[in-house]
Amino acid sequence: MDIIISFLSEWGYAALFICMVLENMNIPIPSEIILGFAGFLVSQNIFSFWPTIIIGTAAGIAGSVVSYYLGYKGGRDLILRHTAKGGMGAKKMIAAKDWFENYGAIAIFTGRLLPGVRTFISLPAGIAQFPLPEFIILTLIGTVPWTIFLVYVGSVLGHNWAIILDYKWEIAGVCLLISLVIALGYYVYHKRKSK
Repeated sequence: MDIIISFLSEWGYAALFICMVLENMNIPIPSEIILGFAGFLVSQNIFSFWPTIIIGTAAGIAGSVVSYYLGYKGGRDLILRHTAKGGMGAKKMIAAKDWFENYGAIAIFTGRLLPGVRTFISLPAGIAQFPLPEFIILTLIGTVPWTIFLVYVGSVLGHNWAIILDYKWEIAGVCLLISLVIALGYYVYHKRKSK
């Protein structure tokens, strides 16, 4: 945590972009720390709110697309290699792939808002060869509320921004609700427009 905070403090928006790309490439760097601390920097007038949101979201999508391509290009071979060796890892990977192929769009949409799942979801999306344009749209819909909410809460909490780490599941619930409202609004608008 201290390394991330130091990196963000010294390198600013560039560090924010790099950290969010890595986090979305399945590197275990919690976005709650990255975006929560970025929110604190907003409260100190070191970062500005909307540039932080735009950079965090763009980096999240960039990292997700890289992870998607890793799954798309090498994921099936990886599964076959693990399956040949057997073991729980192979069973979990196959189960995740099968589940994703059945519930792809829902998995991406909801998975983007669940701590511990949100970054992993891109890899099975690539393995299942889920359509890339739809993957990017669903990733965007899930990433925007998560980014806005964490940065906003971090900015409101100020020096107490780390409290976010104790409430990540509650934050996920709020973000999921916001995303569902956005998706429902888009669906209703699209239906009315098509009529």
